[in-house]
Amino acid sequence: MPAFASSRSVRDPIDPTTLLTAIPALLGFIPERSIIVVAFAPDRGISATMRHDLALDDAGEPTSELSTVLAGLGAITHSYGADEVVAIIADNRYPADSPRYRRVLAIADRHFDAIGGVAAGFALSAFDAGAAWSVIWCPAGQAWSVDVLDDREGVLDDPQTCPTAIAEAVKSGRRILPRRSEMRAMLEPVAGECSAGRPCPDCTRGVVPLGRAMSDAQLLDLTIGSVADGGGPLDCAEVAVLEQAVRRPQVRDAALALAVTDLREDAESVWRELTRRLAGPGRAGAATLLAHLHYIGGEGAYAGVALDVALEADPDANLARLLDTALRAGVRPTMLWEMIDGSYGTARELGVQMPEITRRAAG
Repeated sequence: MPAFASSRSVRDPIDPTTLLTAIPALLGFIPERSIIVVAFAPDRGISATMRHDLALDDAGEPTSELSTVLAGLGAITHSYGADEVVAIIADNRYPADSPRYRRVLAIADRHFDAIGGVAAGFALSAFDAGAAWSVIWCPAGQAWSVDVLDDREGVLDDPQTCPTAIAEAVKSGRRILPRRSEMRAMLEPVAGECSAGRPCPDCTRGVVPLGRAMSDAQLLDLTIGSVADGGGPLDCAEVAVLEQAVRRPQVRDAALALAVTDLREDAESVWRELTRRLAGPGRAGAATLLAHLHYIGGEGAYAGVALDVALEADPDANLARLLDTALRAGVRPTMLWEMIDGSYGTARELGVQMPEITRRAAG
């Protein structure tokens, strides 16, 4: 363990039940068959919460892919300056005390050696209210960040109503989703398109042809106006115009700034609707804007799902690829603020006035 006692606060170690019950709220969804790594800063605050599929082979042994993932997570937490890490295995395939899970944590311990290894490891079958948890790894007999001296086992409180879940719901307006797949379902295409590329059969409104000449400044003005109108629903003509906007690099880059203004919620609604109603590069552009909005707001799980959608719609989407690489490498949301400066600069070059920044940087 690194000796950083002088920089630590007098905050008490966290109770295991409190920590484990809060995990779904920290991730935004209820993880299944997962390994979760929680990194603690020198003041005992949580500096990162990371999840990955618990990849076991047919015999229940950790795969080489899982070892590679854990190595990457070890590098990320070390770069964050984490003082201690705790690992949680959520899996219903074997009993909590199965040696298979301890082998996973032994691998993780090696990959986290730069910060003293895994301080404590927990296992539980599911993140359900009343689910039993137990300590299955604690080489030193205790952890500095989590109190495992008195409680070696226990049961979860309700993850949906714990203080962390309530605080996250107040901050973002989102409930905890039962599965990560539900995040993806929120971005599935809707039946009946009305973009220029795929006009819906029931549309009677005029649609702006994708090839019609509109300047970047005009498109950016129209985009801000559509977002400021309350975030939808959009009629066919608006969708066609906004399709042009999200496919124009300068317009899209300037529109990134809406994520840190009072129009953030309305922008999220518009980007989400466009993602569902457009195809190809248009869908990719809208999903990239949505991913950036979530990423800079500290909502990594939502950002990751949106980036998957963007890259499936257009594998050559450069900004989506850049954001995806940064997210997988554990780049903090604060680093994206450099892009915001560029967004405002682009808007100024186009002669368009953007709303003021009102959102602070996420951690």
